[in-house]
Amino acid sequence: MLSVLAIDSGNSFLKWGYSENNQWLTCNKIHNQSIDKLSENWKNLEHPDIVVISQVSGHAIRQQLLYHLKIWNTQPHWITALPKQCGVTNGYADPCQLGSDRWAALIAAWNRFHQSCLVVNIGTGMTIDVLSENGVFLGGIIVPGPYSLMNCIDSNTQINLEESNCRYEIFPVNTANALYSGVIQSLTGAIERMVRLYNLQHDCVIKHCVFSGGGVADILPHIDFDYEVIENLVLDGLVLIAQDMQQRQ
Repeated sequence: MLSVLAIDSGNSFLKWGYSENNQWLTCNKIHNQSIDKLSENWKNLEHPDIVVISQVSGHAIRQQLLYHLKIWNTQPHWITALPKQCGVTNGYADPCQLGSDRWAALIAAWNRFHQSCLVVNIGTGMTIDVLSENGVFLGGIIVPGPYSLMNCIDSNTQINLEESNCRYEIFPVNTANALYSGVIQSLTGAIERMVRLYNLQHDCVIKHCVFSGGGVADILPHIDFDYEVIENLVLDGLVLIAQDMQQRQ
């Protein structure tokens, strides 16, 4: 029985989960500004057999994580994307340049479906990645997430979207709704275009579309094709990576 502490350290939030025998015993999320509370969160956990971390946040966060992990006197494994792992082949020109969070999410999606899949993670940025029928990562795009786009609008215009009670409209008739609807249209349009491009290039329909991340609530009401939400997709992938590492030892 393998116990895993999986950590997904993103640009704005840190998500973590403690897994035993492929079952989550506990999961949580904290803002990066509150990482000093991690020791309090972790003090009642059993010593994990392995700690795996996907980190796209900065050096300061890394140092804070190392400090809090001292409670177990263990060396964490900082995940990097490989040319091939857990059934997924990395199609990036330089495989190690692929973000570790995207790599873990792709591994989780492939091991769940074993079919072609669009993997959408919506956070500070929105990533839209494509897996082929054979588990090959074909590539993907990165665009600002909904909160990043709305913050950009707030910072560069006289309109504060949070205070404007703006809402989505197909044909907006005021400026606040036009801005908010533009954010939604641009992001859903990017997702729909990636689906359409895959279907055109491969002369078949992509089998699955998976969503995860803190920004899904803004986007999902406007998606008009079948999808599945997997809340802990990156953490699921990190557990699979941890298991793979144990088997290789």
